[in-house]
Amino acid sequence: MSLVRTDEAAQTAASGVPERPVWPIALGTLLVAALVAMPAPAQAPPWLGGPARLVTGGAPLAPAHAAALGLALAIVARGVLLRRRAAWCGLMLLAVLGLLSALTGDGEPWRVPLLAAVLGGLWLERGRFSVPVHPERGRAAVKTGALLAVVAVSGSLLFGGVSARSVGQVAGGLGSTGAPMDGASWLPDVLGLAGAAGLLVLVVILLAPAPAPPPADEADRRRVADLVAHPGSDTLAPFALRRDKAYAFSPDERAAVGYRVLFGVAVAGGDPVGDPAAHAGAVDSFLARCRTAGWRPAVLGASGGLLPVWGLARTIGYGDEVVVRPGGFSMSGRRMRNVRQAVQRTVNAGVTTRILLERDLDADLRERLLDVASRSLGGAAERGFAMNLDELLTGRHPGAVVAVAYDEDKEPIAFQRYVAAGEGVSLDAMRRVPGGPNGVNERLIAEMIEYAADRGHGVVSLNFVPFRALLDTRDRTPLERVAHRALHLLDPWIAAESLFLFDRKFGPSYKPRHVVFRSWLDVAWLAAALFTLEFGRIRPVQRAASPVTEPARDLSRP
Repeated sequence: MSLVRTDEAAQTAASGVPERPVWPIALGTLLVAALVAMPAPAQAPPWLGGPARLVTGGAPLAPAHAAALGLALAIVARGVLLRRRAAWCGLMLLAVLGLLSALTGDGEPWRVPLLAAVLGGLWLERGRFSVPVHPERGRAAVKTGALLAVVAVSGSLLFGGVSARSVGQVAGGLGSTGAPMDGASWLPDVLGLAGAAGLLVLVVILLAPAPAPPPADEADRRRVADLVAHPGSDTLAPFALRRDKAYAFSPDERAAVGYRVLFGVAVAGGDPVGDPAAHAGAVDSFLARCRTAGWRPAVLGASGGLLPVWGLARTIGYGDEVVVRPGGFSMSGRRMRNVRQAVQRTVNAGVTTRILLERDLDADLRERLLDVASRSLGGAAERGFAMNLDELLTGRHPGAVVAVAYDEDKEPIAFQRYVAAGEGVSLDAMRRVPGGPNGVNERLIAEMIEYAADRGHGVVSLNFVPFRALLDTRDRTPLERVAHRALHLLDPWIAAESLFLFDRKFGPSYKPRHVVFRSWLDVAWLAAALFTLEFGRIRPVQRAASPVTEPARDLSRP
């Protein structure tokens, strides 16, 4: 089965029908918004009223009404681009109201065939708007509308001098129609402002994407744990087991995509896990779920070989995963001199090491290692998303390997945790107490590589280096020199350069990783989501009463 698909093929698989562009409808909606709103400013030239009558059918609307309706239509145009069904319903409703107005004599008769054609065209294109209103959004819109009506009527009766006999005039006030009404002189302006704000709020609510789904339950996490252990899974596969992720499974359930939704962006963490032959099916399920929910799909950490599978239009290479092949690793030679010296310093300082499974940590050692983690972070919270598993030493991943370093008094001073990753292992956490002997991290990595080699694991994934291509060259353009200088100055906070120099000691290979997304129009939301995911706080760990997500393959076995 070919894994390479065009954008059209990916969209067809996700929605069931070929996707035709909707931008002409969005452009028409935006043009109507402009014609409605242009006469609204007090300083607008009178001749703008002529174009406005093309869509209003009579005199230009009251300024507040025109401005609010124009802005609402501009938001609807964006909803059209996102194929929201609510946007289509809103356009249909406006066209129907305009047609009824023209038929009853309140508008120009010449608008009847025009509006009928618009209605017919929208009806024929109804299948293009596949994103329904989520029930929660619908309920929120009904509650908001009801609250607006109750507040408007109550306020008009209590403070605006409106009598119960003329309470129906409140609706005209909310619509900014300019019709005369009883009560205080300030009431029409206040009601018009409230109506305009309410209209915009209702439009935003109805066009909003579905809320983020809850994290997967333990049954699904067990299924994904088995997929993670598949030999064809990627080195980022273990991080699909984070407890904040939901899953989209392929139809045959032999592969899955782990993702999290934030700010309406559904971010998949790396490639699908499981059987490579089922990856395309898992991606199709993920994209179909995004379309149904109205989420913007994106991938953080996609490998180059799987880019065609995602079927998304935009790609940014943002760094490289650092990979060591245990079969070709050796501590001898000039190239490894720095690592040998670092390891020897720890030996001279009396440091000893031990590698054991997380299930074999007794309660006392577990608490001491968690104290090492806390001191290593200076009391800060655990953070990360793309290459962090969370649940550090809680017992929820009993098959994970923990490499521990002890000082000469047999107190833990550093540890690293590794988890199963397809053909090998991936580094999840690397913690060292401040002021500990230099070289401890190098020693634990070197011993873990040897451990993996003895058990036949083909790869050890260490960590991720952002902007590696920029750091690993001396031939830079003027713009690249400025960017490199910025990375150097920011290194105390982001540690990109320090991490690159540390990893380079081990003579690794590099696996490019990419951010994949749908459109440049999504960049602002995507950046906010990725920044929050990577730097947001991970919930405090909780000790597991029993193992719940152990991968099928035990790292301790060859």
